[in-house]
Amino acid sequence: MAMTLREQVQIRLDGMKNVRIDIEEECREIARFAQPARTRFMASDKDKGTARRIRNKRLLDPHGIECFRILTNGMTSGLSSASRPWFSLTVKDESLANADGVRPWLAEVERRMYAFLARTNFYGSVKGGYGEMGLFGTEGCVMLEHSVKGAVCHPLTFGEYWIALSSAGTPDTLYRRIPMNVRTAVQEFGDAVSPWIRTAYDQSNYTGNVEVYQAIEPNDDFRPDKIGSKPFRSVYWEGGSQKERALLRVSGMRTQPFWAPRWDVMGGDTYGVSPGMDALPALRELQMQAKRRNELIDQLAKPETVQPANVRITGQPGNRVSAPQGTTRDTVFPAYEVPPQAIQAVGGEIEKNRTQVEGLSYSSLFQAITNMEGVQPRNMDEIAARNEEKLMQLGPTIERVNDEKLGIAIDRTFDIMLHGGMLPEPPQALAGVNIDVEWVSILAQMQRMVGMGQIERVVGFVGSLAAAYPEAADKIDADATIDEYAYRAGAPVRMLRSDDDVAAIRAQRAQQQQQQQMVQSMPAVKDGAEAAQLLSQADVGGGQTLLNRMMPA
Repeated sequence: MAMTLREQVQIRLDGMKNVRIDIEEECREIARFAQPARTRFMASDKDKGTARRIRNKRLLDPHGIECFRILTNGMTSGLSSASRPWFSLTVKDESLANADGVRPWLAEVERRMYAFLARTNFYGSVKGGYGEMGLFGTEGCVMLEHSVKGAVCHPLTFGEYWIALSSAGTPDTLYRRIPMNVRTAVQEFGDAVSPWIRTAYDQSNYTGNVEVYQAIEPNDDFRPDKIGSKPFRSVYWEGGSQKERALLRVSGMRTQPFWAPRWDVMGGDTYGVSPGMDALPALRELQMQAKRRNELIDQLAKPETVQPANVRITGQPGNRVSAPQGTTRDTVFPAYEVPPQAIQAVGGEIEKNRTQVEGLSYSSLFQAITNMEGVQPRNMDEIAARNEEKLMQLGPTIERVNDEKLGIAIDRTFDIMLHGGMLPEPPQALAGVNIDVEWVSILAQMQRMVGMGQIERVVGFVGSLAAAYPEAADKIDADATIDEYAYRAGAPVRMLRSDDDVAAIRAQRAQQQQQQQMVQSMPAVKDGAEAAQLLSQADVGGGQTLLNRMMPA
């Protein structure tokens, strides 16, 4: 007997839970030391409500929270800031890009997409996602269409979703648990909910918890030639042990509606490896050393004392204690005196651990100038060299974010706007042509700028060489050099003329120069014409002119 869709998704969910269980304890520890407000695990009954245990009273040093906050803000500002462009649309074919109406259409679509994303919760969601990547190695976010806002992003924290990979090694499946109460479940799914939920709703018992799951995965039944068939499907169902319970909703989606980028991947791992995992030993050690420092300070402020049995010392400032006759200062003394160097040693260990956390969390990268040693400010060349060196470490992560997160978000946004009638009519030249995305964020530009120094050095070398050997300048293709330099500098596309426009300008300039040369040569031509006329009129006898005699036979 064939399994129902409800049974298929439940079996797959159970398997995906087993894959994630290996890193759950590690992520719990990371959240405890670096961001207690994150992670949600639903493995036990006490965690199945909407409330989460977000604070840990044993957190003694918040330096880890500060470092990963800097990383989150730095990645947000550097890759997808709401205040500056971070992507542009283009086509690979240069001749097609120069076709009538193509560039204005691409510019208008960009403008509308930026405006669309700005009125949704996209930017707030992606910011939290960078924090998830930095802490736990993986981010999860679902972008769904909305009748009012256009789209709504549902950012997920580690522990409430599971992912699986495609044959290409990229996430194409996401299952998540959605905390709902009775009222929300009935409003969302109507009469498809279980009878007990409907009964509780009719009795105004709205606060009961409902266990709802959603599966987003490639549609195995997708047929491109079938009307209504879509590449992805979304399945909602109620959790619990009742396998025969019906599904709540099944629908299709035209594009992948979620992104789940990983910071780094080891081998064929499903979930990513994060800076938080690398920094976990230093985070643990930092809390232990902070506890020891506090204990030493307490022993200095309120030391344990040896005293007569009938003397009670409260240790409170300004308190007076009545002691029996014969009690002297020597009869009350501390049991152990803390050496001053002990606090200094512990303080040194704390600073060492903080430095390790800053380096492993990349927070020092985004504070390169603030944390620079020596007299400030340094020269720009040194700052640029340091930033280039550190950006090389973030290069693979930036590329993964562009592929597994921002690229999917742009495709999803474009699809929603296209089918919602929010985009202008494309020019005829773009019929059936794929639109490409060019990343122009700060970090993407800084990565490309790493090669600008080499271009400048080569051009400078050839320029100095051409002073002695003019033919050396022939080796440099000036147009190609300008295009490459502008690309690495992140210059706007509209800033540079197309090759056809440049050729037309040069042809016009050559024509103007030719006309000027003709004008300048006119006096010589005029003098030559008058001299020829004079020679032709000079008679040297025998009916022959002087001009004829000068001409060769």
